[in-house]
Amino acid sequence: MKRAIHPIKADMMRLHRMFPAMFGLALMLAFGLLFGVFLKNGTTLLAFGNSVFGEDIGFFWNVIDLSAPDESLVRSAFAGTSLFVPLIVCLAILQERSYEEGCRISLARGLNRFHGALAHAFSSALIIGAAYSALCLLLFAIAIARGGQNYAHDMLASFLPAMIVNAVLVISVALETVTIYRITGSAVLSGAAIIIGFVMSLTLYGAFLQVPTPSLRWIFLLPGPYLGAGCALGYSDMGQLTLLGYGVAAGCLSVLIYALVTCRVGGVLNGSSD
Repeated sequence: MKRAIHPIKADMMRLHRMFPAMFGLALMLAFGLLFGVFLKNGTTLLAFGNSVFGEDIGFFWNVIDLSAPDESLVRSAFAGTSLFVPLIVCLAILQERSYEEGCRISLARGLNRFHGALAHAFSSALIIGAAYSALCLLLFAIAIARGGQNYAHDMLASFLPAMIVNAVLVISVALETVTIYRITGSAVLSGAAIIIGFVMSLTLYGAFLQVPTPSLRWIFLLPGPYLGAGCALGYSDMGQLTLLGYGVAAGCLSVLIYALVTCRVGGVLNGSSD
């Protein structure tokens, strides 16, 4: 086991030092700063409900529910997710395209294709997860400052579990993106499939909550409802364990498909053999 893990870990460390990883983190933080500073308080983005904490889904920026002001500020930390999903998708594809040369280097160093694919997928997941977590921490701090509230330990106790769950969901979106890209070879097709699927499933989930329709149950195969509930802290319909379970299951399935497709096409993005 250690002999398998060590080359994967070494390859991940090398991939993290590549330009797309640093560029992605800097870009996420820059967009987060602009979002937090210039967006008006009370803005809702792809949101459904009456701003009641625990019951709504979507993305709320400093929309304060007076019955739960601390949790409302925590909810603001995840308001930018709806706008950053397209950015996350683009960064995941950019990483995948830029790692083509890295994949060749890994194979030349003797790392087998399956382990190389795992290093590839885990590297992308960790970079996206770290960038998203840093973004949420930044927006959390801005929300507290703009909301005129004093920091309290209860806020952090609510924020950290929610951030972990939402980061896992965002990572699953990134892994789904690179898996579809690996299968299709098209950046436009894979990006459009994820973004359209996210927006459509979240919108239909809002309709589903009003009138539960059995024909709409397919939306729960897509990440929109889970991110919508997780970012709004709307746990009345789906608890944190449900959201975490979907994120882990979707991510693991994506990694498995990604690795199998990688081995089948020869280990590099353009499908050529060694």
